[in-house]
Amino acid sequence: MPQGRIEVNTIIANVIRDLQLKSVNDVIDYMIEWAYEAETAIGSYDTFIRKECEIEIKNNRAKLPADLYQFISLKVNNIYPETTYRDFRLFYKNSPNLAISGTEIRTIKMTLEGGWVHLSGTPDSTKAGLAYMAFDLDCHGLPLIKDGHEKAVTAYIMWKYKTADYVAGKVPMHVYSNLEQRWYWLCAQARGDDEMPDPKQLEYITALYHQLLPSPSKNLF
Repeated sequence: MPQGRIEVNTIIANVIRDLQLKSVNDVIDYMIEWAYEAETAIGSYDTFIRKECEIEIKNNRAKLPADLYQFISLKVNNIYPETTYRDFRLFYKNSPNLAISGTEIRTIKMTLEGGWVHLSGTPDSTKAGLAYMAFDLDCHGLPLIKDGHEKAVTAYIMWKYKTADYVAGKVPMHVYSNLEQRWYWLCAQARGDDEMPDPKQLEYITALYHQLLPSPSKNLF
């Protein structure tokens, strides 16, 4: 278990306790999905982890990792492809429309769509380096919740769990609204706590204010 992370099963156990549920076997998959949604909604930088990997390009496209949340950068050899919204997915490697002459790559265009990155001007079996923000997953592929988010994620799952009963008229509107507002409040609190500067950053901010020091690289924090 990575430090600072909580298993999603612990969050689900909190929901079972707070709602006094006898069984969640029929909704366990929904609760895991709601945990993903809650972490995405909180959306602070520390919610996710930065990853780098190597992907192989075949037929001018490469499959993106399943845990990708946000694309950062792609590098093919020493080239950083330019993003385009033009559709070149049906181009073949011998098409004259591709920006390639022999083995020399002059320029590369890319677009992201449907879990794939499509590229022009890249021979088959080309390796590309990918940097991205990802969900932190356990060995079973289940989400790991950031420490400090457990109350917010629990509140979100409770709210979503009660939605069907509210639509069916089994939960009063004021109860449902309270669950919703509690989620929004805890979500904002979790995001605010994550974005709050640590003591070292606060010291530097003070020095910056008093001495007008230049901004440091993020690597210094």
